[in-house]
Amino acid sequence: MFTILLIVAAVFAQVHSHACGVNNWEHPRWPQDFKWTMAGQQPGWCCIQISEPADPHTWDDNYFCWRDNKKNPNFQWSYAGPRPGMRCTQIHEGADPHTWADNYLCVPHDSPLHLSWNSAHPIAGKQCIKWVEGADPHTWHDNWLCA
Repeated sequence: MFTILLIVAAVFAQVHSHACGVNNWEHPRWPQDFKWTMAGQQPGWCCIQISEPADPHTWDDNYFCWRDNKKNPNFQWSYAGPRPGMRCTQIHEGADPHTWADNYLCVPHDSPLHLSWNSAHPIAGKQCIKWVEGADPHTWHDNWLCA
């Protein structure tokens, strides 16, 4: 009886684990299960760091996040071109001179997310999340990631 209780407790702990999508099968819903933060990682969220090493304007604390009780969308960020074998969306702010032309947010080809980017306004007919970096003077106040 004691062994059965231990097994049940272990299974319950695995099913209810919220460690960045581990053992979670429900895909995050767009946009409500995602968020942008320019103030570091947030409790209750799993994140991928969004950085551009050539940009001196505090890009070391910017993250794109999903709720930690949802399946990991397996994002990959690149500041040096699209990732091979993935579906990538260019993240480009034309007014920023710090090599933003080669930055991409990528998802696996089988991802349910089909992302689009606009550096001036939300895209009509899509749901969008605003990406802001207040410390960067190169118009990082009107950029949108959409799906």
